[in-house]
Amino acid sequence: MPELIPRFHDWFKKQLPYFWHNWICATGSIIIVATIIILFFFLLLFVYNVILGRHISSYVQLVSFLIMPSFLVLGIITVFIGNIIHRRRLRKGQEIKSAPELGGQILLKKALLIGFVSFISILALGTFSYEAYHFTDSNNFCSTVCHTVMAPEATSYSNSPHSNVNCVKCHIGPGASWFVRAKLSGLRQVYGVMTDSYSKPIESPVQNLRPARDTCEVCHKPDKFHGSRMVVRKHFEYNQENTETITANIIYIGGPSESGQASSGVHWHVDPGNEVRYRFTDVKRQNIVEVVQKTPEGEIRYIKDGFEGSDDDGEWRVMDCLDCHNRPTHIYELPEKAVDKSMASGKLDSSIPWLAKESLRTLLETVPSENTEELIKDKLIAIYTDDHPDDLQAMVDDLDAIAIELTDILERNVFPAMNIEWGTYKSNLSHFDGDDELGTGGCFRCHDDEHESEDGHYIDQDCDKCHNLMAYQEENWEGFGGIDIESFLRN
Repeated sequence: MPELIPRFHDWFKKQLPYFWHNWICATGSIIIVATIIILFFFLLLFVYNVILGRHISSYVQLVSFLIMPSFLVLGIITVFIGNIIHRRRLRKGQEIKSAPELGGQILLKKALLIGFVSFISILALGTFSYEAYHFTDSNNFCSTVCHTVMAPEATSYSNSPHSNVNCVKCHIGPGASWFVRAKLSGLRQVYGVMTDSYSKPIESPVQNLRPARDTCEVCHKPDKFHGSRMVVRKHFEYNQENTETITANIIYIGGPSESGQASSGVHWHVDPGNEVRYRFTDVKRQNIVEVVQKTPEGEIRYIKDGFEGSDDDGEWRVMDCLDCHNRPTHIYELPEKAVDKSMASGKLDSSIPWLAKESLRTLLETVPSENTEELIKDKLIAIYTDDHPDDLQAMVDDLDAIAIELTDILERNVFPAMNIEWGTYKSNLSHFDGDDELGTGGCFRCHDDEHESEDGHYIDQDCDKCHNLMAYQEENWEGFGGIDIESFLRN
């Protein structure tokens, strides 16, 4: 091996003196070689992702296609400058020694050893770091690493319409700046878990969440006119027959008109030509004390009746999708709606007397635990034995299926370890509170006939601007003109 070093040295001087004339050339050569090694590593990484069938991160593409080639160009320019200096020295008759000559055989030995070790280290560390990056961006990391904290969110996410969208797509979105911001915020969250100082339940809405225009609107186009949509839901009365009723509502989704007319419907609020700003005084953004409506026709300011605070009270926010769709993914049901849904789908047998009423009662009076299913069975047997003895056997015959369904409903909505109960997280799409009664939330935060402008106009509460309630919990409703309701609901 020692004999090979001088031979390699002589060969290198004869074949590639251009890259080793002096330390400037040598530095450029090191940059070039290192860059080529790293690019080779990225090539292996691309092959690795192709084999796994995994999407290649835009950040990896940024580094491999833009940043690393820049270093390659830098190395070539450095070598070129070094050779210009070398030629000037030759013209002046100065003594010239190549970089290997200055360092001798020991330098070459060390350079070869360090180069080999560096290549292996870069390969190993790069693969590890890349996998770590993918893991921290995975749904598995978001939902299971801090299991107690995130179990409710992971459960509600898995039952949502966005369950096929990765967490980071909404919580971080595209771009490097929000990625870095999210990871720094994650350190604070890790500290909270380690010290058991996190909120129970997790506070909502999330503060400093990225604006919806950078996340939701990547897929959902706000300036698209959607027209109207018929929504039909079944409800089962709390009587012996579980009487089935229908609620039918036409929602005027609207939006900007494609013909250039004025925007209309619910999506008037997200028309790019309109801007709605509001000032709120509570962390839930339910107490809205001032609204500023800005349209091409001008600006109107509304103040809530009775508000006597100063201009510094509260916070301002520009309204976006999440002010109404505040539970687009982590959706928690109210027990009444959950029972109706299960009965409508047949998971709870509506032919069993009193089942709607007593299922609701059981859900409200049971706390989930390790043996939730047995607790529900015991509760139902006790209720039917005391209140409906004549119908006990009909219920017991289907008790296992009932208990399984009610357990599923309960355990996806109630989490005692995080202090999440029925109605803890309210939806702003609904006008109803946790008791299924009309409340003051949702649209009524602004549309309450209490926000007045300087010229005496109010933000009105005209419900017909947003929807037309055609039927509310009616039996045998025939408003479809002969269309089969079951077929309508399926389609």
